[in-house]
Amino acid sequence: MSIGPYGYTLTVWTSGAVLTHARGVPTSADALLFMLGGVVGFALVGIMAFGDLRARIGVDPEPPAVWGGLHIISISASILAVTVIADRVANTAAWPLGGFAATVLYLGLLAAQLALAG
Repeated sequence: MSIGPYGYTLTVWTSGAVLTHARGVPTSADALLFMLGGVVGFALVGIMAFGDLRARIGVDPEPPAVWGGLHIISISASILAVTVIADRVANTAAWPLGGFAATVLYLGLLAAQLALAG
């Protein structure tokens, strides 16, 4: 199933493009901050979902309906949040905040959508 990786790729690329448009081409440090924000967001969602980052997950869900992979709401919400961050945060903090917001919103809304599509 490529639903998650496909949508997250679109989310990260478009969110990074929004930040790049607003803040200019990121330095290597900015790119690392964006990545760190995404990792922290992923960890937070993991803790919220499984209670612990050491939890072992053995998931064999029923395949969702195809519409569950359309990602329109999850990616759009991520882009909107990163746009607000890019417009309101006028310093380097926009990069990790953007990575964090894009990741948390995408994963949270995708989980809800897949639950409905399952």
